[in-house]
Amino acid sequence: MNTGSTLLIPRFLNTFQGFSVKDLKEFITDQRVEIHLEKNKDTKSICCRCCEPLGHYHDRYPRKVKHLKLFNFDVTVHFFTEKRECLNCKKVRSELIEWLCPTTPHITMDLAWCINRLTEIATVRQVSILKSVDKMTCYKIDKYILSRLLQGYQIPDITHIAVDEVYARSPVQQGKDETRDDLFLTVIVDLRTHKVIWISKSRRQEALDTFFEMIGPEACEKIQVVATDQHDGYGASVRQYCKNASLVWDRFHLVQNFNNLINDERKSVHHKYALSWLNPQIE
Repeated sequence: MNTGSTLLIPRFLNTFQGFSVKDLKEFITDQRVEIHLEKNKDTKSICCRCCEPLGHYHDRYPRKVKHLKLFNFDVTVHFFTEKRECLNCKKVRSELIEWLCPTTPHITMDLAWCINRLTEIATVRQVSILKSVDKMTCYKIDKYILSRLLQGYQIPDITHIAVDEVYARSPVQQGKDETRDDLFLTVIVDLRTHKVIWISKSRRQEALDTFFEMIGPEACEKIQVVATDQHDGYGASVRQYCKNASLVWDRFHLVQNFNNLINDERKSVHHKYALSWLNPQIE
């Protein structure tokens, strides 16, 4: 009869490919949990550089990485990473751990995906505070995952779009060969779904040209309406690529222009009557 105690592991913790949970340690005072892993014997080691199978064992070193919080407890994962000979690289390489974020190896991919989802509804600074992760680390993680998602991204069928620029960098960050237009981003929104479908660097005409060239002539012919401000570059691009589209100026800039004209007229009238009061001979 086996009288030894059995460690019960929640199923959601068995997500570390190639490893098994051998121990859980809970520290109530510090509000943290440690998950200790052990490598499965049948797991094959892959080179972290060339992704080829590794050969003879060299040594190993301990790792501690940050994982998703558990009931507001900070969770860290503890394990050993092996170093083996790589016949392809001709060097001793560390094994690839697939559930670690490649750009930030002290963060698990589960936590990386969580950070990416949170940045959709909150600022990076707020996510950094919520997850107790460095702000720059959150930026790197978000950029990495967005780059992965972009590889399989397809621009949807569009008929009505809006184009506008967003101020992205300060003049201090302007390069020697750049102009003020390069400090902006061109943002393209599907007016049917109200979702951003593409972003290009700068607010030059070339930024919008690149988008239209990417979707192709057939997709451009289907575009019926393009709402934008009175930026000359955007208008020229729409007239060149979207022959069937109506170019609509957005309401904000129209109202702004009308207000500016009314203010100029008001100033002109005020100046005229001020001069007539000083010199009655002026009509």
